[in-house]
Amino acid sequence: MTEQENEVTEQVVKAKKKKEKKPKNKFFERRFSWVLVAILGGGLIVVIGMLLGGAGGIKDRVSLAESQAAPKIQSQLESARTDIEEGRYSVALTRLDWILEEMSDYLTEEEMAEIGELYTQTLLMLSSSGTATPVVTPTPTEPAITPTPDYRGEEDIFNSARQYLDAEAWDEAITTIEALREKNLEYRAVEVDGMLYIALRNRGIQKILVDGSLEPGIYDLTQAERFAPLDNQAEAYRTWARYYITGASYWDVDWTQVIYYFEQVYTNFPGMRDGSNMTATERYKKALLNYAIQLADAEQYCEAQAYFEQSFAIGQDPVAQPTAQYVYDKCWESQQSPTQQPHAPEVPTPTLTPTPDGTTEVPTEAPTEAPTTEPTP
Repeated sequence: MTEQENEVTEQVVKAKKKKEKKPKNKFFERRFSWVLVAILGGGLIVVIGMLLGGAGGIKDRVSLAESQAAPKIQSQLESARTDIEEGRYSVALTRLDWILEEMSDYLTEEEMAEIGELYTQTLLMLSSSGTATPVVTPTPTEPAITPTPDYRGEEDIFNSARQYLDAEAWDEAITTIEALREKNLEYRAVEVDGMLYIALRNRGIQKILVDGSLEPGIYDLTQAERFAPLDNQAEAYRTWARYYITGASYWDVDWTQVIYYFEQVYTNFPGMRDGSNMTATERYKKALLNYAIQLADAEQYCEAQAYFEQSFAIGQDPVAQPTAQYVYDKCWESQQSPTQQPHAPEVPTPTLTPTPDGTTEVPTEAPTEAPTTEPTP
């Protein structure tokens, strides 16, 4: 064979061998793919199992922590209630602070609401009794896995607000608390709300009682009411302030309305005043006097006399005294009935009977004397 024929023959043989090996390679490739799929599937199943097991373990640990925290929370709440009833307000406040700091993650909504109410009540009692509010130092806790937020700035502001409350510097306390809420609205929210309630409540009463700023005082009390219901004393001051403002709005317009509203204020809080510096006592007295004069002008003298007497019972008024005396005299005159004089009975006029000659004849049995007015025995 020539060299060319040999080369052709070798190429044909190589091509046949290549065709024989190709199906074998495809078989191995398919087998490797199934093995790879099986390995990946098994790994995925293992990962899912681990995740489910881990989630279940976390849930079990959370449930265990909650079940262990619940008795501690209830125990401290019961003790806090007892402390409040027995007047140990500082101790009660410390217990409530511990619950909020250590057990806040395990509190239910009902428990959080109850703690907020107790906290506000305790702060109010401390403020009323003049006992200094304790500055609570956070209890050291075990370090968490995640970095603990740096609350040193919030804690400084919080303690400053407590100091202002102790000093009864209500304006400064409110300004400091508002700054704290702007910095971190969630920081010790229940305690901050209770402090803000006390500051607004006491500043509102101070404006009404001392400053004579009735409307701003009412506004402060209404703002405090957002955090907790007002106590009876604060509610009474707000009601009387509203009566004062309403009564003053009728001044020189309707004296009966002025008298109605200021009678309520005068009875309960005679010294209340507004920006005019007129006390409720003075306004009530003047309203009675002005209405008495109005009645006298309408010639209703006895009604006017009654209002003059009420006004003078509060305080004499020399200027109005002559008018009051005139009204008294006119009322007295109107109550006196005229003297009854006895009237003589009319004597019957005799009937004249004409005679045939044109003259008249007087009856022979005409009465000779008038009958007596006295009854016959």
